[in-house]
Amino acid sequence: MNAYKVQGYRGGIADDPYSGVREAFRFGYGLNIRGETNVLKCNQKLKVDLGNEVIVDLILFYIPASNGILYGFGDTGKIYRKNGVDGTWEVVYTDANGKITGAAEYTNNDGVDNYIPYLYWATETKVSRIKLSGIWPTDVEHDWGTLNGDPSWHTMAEALGVLLICDGKDLAMVDYEGAFAAGANPALDLPRGHRNKCLLGLDQLVVFGSTKGDKVEEGWLWTWDKIQPSWIQRRMIAERGINAILQGEFMAIQAGVKGGLYFWDTSSLIRIKKFPGEFGWVNPGGVTIMGGLPLFGLNGSNKCGVYSYGRLTKNDPYALNLEYIPSHEKMENVNIGALTMYGDVLHVSWKDGIEFGVDRIDADNKAEGRYEGMVFDGGEPFTQKSFRTIKLVTKKLPKDTSVEVFYRVNEDDEWQTAAMQDSSESFDKEGKTKAIFSIETGGDEDEPGQGEEYEVALNIHPSGNNTPEVKSVTSYFEPVGIL
Repeated sequence: MNAYKVQGYRGGIADDPYSGVREAFRFGYGLNIRGETNVLKCNQKLKVDLGNEVIVDLILFYIPASNGILYGFGDTGKIYRKNGVDGTWEVVYTDANGKITGAAEYTNNDGVDNYIPYLYWATETKVSRIKLSGIWPTDVEHDWGTLNGDPSWHTMAEALGVLLICDGKDLAMVDYEGAFAAGANPALDLPRGHRNKCLLGLDQLVVFGSTKGDKVEEGWLWTWDKIQPSWIQRRMIAERGINAILQGEFMAIQAGVKGGLYFWDTSSLIRIKKFPGEFGWVNPGGVTIMGGLPLFGLNGSNKCGVYSYGRLTKNDPYALNLEYIPSHEKMENVNIGALTMYGDVLHVSWKDGIEFGVDRIDADNKAEGRYEGMVFDGGEPFTQKSFRTIKLVTKKLPKDTSVEVFYRVNEDDEWQTAAMQDSSESFDKEGKTKAIFSIETGGDEDEPGQGEEYEVALNIHPSGNNTPEVKSVTSYFEPVGIL
């Protein structure tokens, strides 16, 4: 009797269903793969945030401000805020110019030698601001500055001691004294046709990414130090624009609309990963760091959600994992607008058709978990095999939790449900640690459970904050020839 063993899960989602790093799997969601022990268990779920009913557009940028308030900036001009993790969202302002395409907090001179923090935000052609201590809407300085004009993005970031704003082929600037500069900026002088989309302050440099439009397979990375008369370095990625840049253990760049994730250290450029699905991209505000782990809000895929890519210890592999899906549990045709950490709690904005929402981590409840293993052929894709038994080993099963086991052969369209000897299709016996499932259907109608290739999957059902913890899944089989 031969055995196909699934044990260990830290490898994350593989690029190829047939091969990946050690302990990788084909796909999954809602799974915690980076726990203290190498078992498979459920992650925390996302829940609808308080006051969600006032959210009527897609928040594209969050600003967790230094006054302790979280602000959200929407794609029809709404500005929201909530005070405290358990606070309720409210609308504080509506910008008549429409879509807010960038936002940031920055401290500068208020004109009478007081250096105080402001909230800045941009629409297609205008920059507006308010003192962080100001009263909404009375103290809003609407249309405070004028930009070149870009209907898509005016992403902002503090870098090199100033506030930099993506502005077409230029970078607009607010300096520490409160002076605003836009228009044809001779300090950069990017070639015409480029439109800056995202930026990141990196030590003594600013790194920014540009696009040349929706039909041009060119994304460009640039560096500048505010001292040189123009950009210092540039590097082209043959993808449809640079969408987002995030600094974690390394600088990660999401480029193009087909899920490409890149490493760049301003010298070496490496395509390191691809998000699942044929298409996928991340908005400039759809990235954040959670406990040292980079997170990315994926759009345009049939597997949308909040992904992580990275590692928590040096001995772990760099792994991709779909950590969270929106609270309404849909992954297709969902837009993820922005991510942020606020009070150590992840906040996620999303849009689904005409519905909008803000979700946050639910500390009291685990998510439903789904695990789909790699395609297994035993190194002999030409040999037919007969699969009959699956052994599931867990830690002691908590009360009201359960695990379902599924399988399929030869990449069949439908997963088959495995059942135990008592015909139960769910392992739910409190305190027990193992279950034996039989394979009675699937494969050829006359030879159930037979085929050249085989996959196993699990649905892991938690209860409240308790989750099953799967140690191993072992499928037993015998080769039956070449037919």
